[in-house]
Amino acid sequence: MSNEAFDDRYELREFAPGTDDKGAPNAETEAWMQAVGLGFHETHPGEEAAGRMVEHFVEDGNTWLGAYVRRPAPGSVDETWPAGTFAWFRKPLSWGDGSSIDTQAISAVTVRPTERRRGILRRMMTHALERGVAEGYAVASLTASEGTIYRRFGFGSAIRERAVSVRRDRALPFLAPTSGVVSVVTPEWLAGGPGRAVFDRFDARTPGSMVRNAGTWPVALGLRTQDGEKAKDVRAAVHRPDGSDEVDGYVTWRVKENRDGDTVLEVVDLVYATDEAYLSLWEFLLSVDLNDVVKYNRSRLDDPIVAALGDNRAYDVDHEEDHVWLRVLDVEAVLASRPYAVDGSLTLAVTDALGFASGTYRLDVQEARGSVTKVADDVDVAGSDIQLDVADLGALLLGSVSPTTLASAGLVRAVDPAAPALLRTMLTPPRTPHGITYF
Repeated sequence: MSNEAFDDRYELREFAPGTDDKGAPNAETEAWMQAVGLGFHETHPGEEAAGRMVEHFVEDGNTWLGAYVRRPAPGSVDETWPAGTFAWFRKPLSWGDGSSIDTQAISAVTVRPTERRRGILRRMMTHALERGVAEGYAVASLTASEGTIYRRFGFGSAIRERAVSVRRDRALPFLAPTSGVVSVVTPEWLAGGPGRAVFDRFDARTPGSMVRNAGTWPVALGLRTQDGEKAKDVRAAVHRPDGSDEVDGYVTWRVKENRDGDTVLEVVDLVYATDEAYLSLWEFLLSVDLNDVVKYNRSRLDDPIVAALGDNRAYDVDHEEDHVWLRVLDVEAVLASRPYAVDGSLTLAVTDALGFASGTYRLDVQEARGSVTKVADDVDVAGSDIQLDVADLGALLLGSVSPTTLASAGLVRAVDPAAPALLRTMLTPPRTPHGITYF
């Protein structure tokens, strides 16, 4: 759809969410939330829960965008609800060495089925990324409900995750002894401070970790359900190192019956500041009586539990999919912000259909830090070591995806195969990237 035709049919409105004098969502906020609920097949929360959600959106600093039909059909929700929704806010991304970079975190992207293929998503995305550049973001981020939408806008899948199951009857004992002490606590005690303190330590040491939304915490810590109601079935436990009172890991969980008749312990949240805490909390979960299977939906791809189990066939991968997607807006700034494993120099030719990151860049790394120089505004294939699309640069950023793998897939191009191998080594992260935050 041409810009003229789009503007004739729709009006884009950017606003901040807010509440009325009774603490409920104001009219514009309520209509936008209704549209998002329709798009994601979510029940609308009650007035109290909706007001609490808006407080969280305000705390996170949300900017909301809506595409509104100018001439809605009589009686249609288009009279007040936007036909397309979009949100963004600031969310730091950890490099795993204590440093981070602020990302323009994108969320709540929907388009009404009646308005598909009219350019709504492209217009909202372009508007938001232009605002992101103006606000100084070097990279945008998102977690996606579908895996085929965002590459065309320059996003690359930078972290994948697994949903796994471990059968209790074959899991224990572990091959090596664990350490520390695990204690059962109440979710309320965990929410009083220890939970967030552990997450802060996890976040600082884990590449790909992202600060959580305000509304995530009551659910992760077992206080509320996804619908905002008081949770009644979640338990919690913490790990402390031997001889210490400091908590360095926690888990929240619930137990349910599945359709196959198994009793399943479902991990709600598992956060660890040390590998010892991770192993000990898993050993605890596998020791809980009256359940058959422990399920965890946020496992990293090189989960050490596989190696620790007495029988590694007790561990099954139920599902694997993309998690964190990254979109580079400023190549120089984002490459200069991260740590590197080895020194080296490479010239990268980056294509970008939206124009934000197009150009040829020289990356020079010395003593684990990189400096970047834009050597050409255009894509100089002949003068570059590596050629790639901005989506693939985003996929490579954290070091979870290998340039040699993308070269084998035909997405990273180089005359000398040593160039992707050098880039892979340079980008090797201090630990395996692990994102446990959705937004």
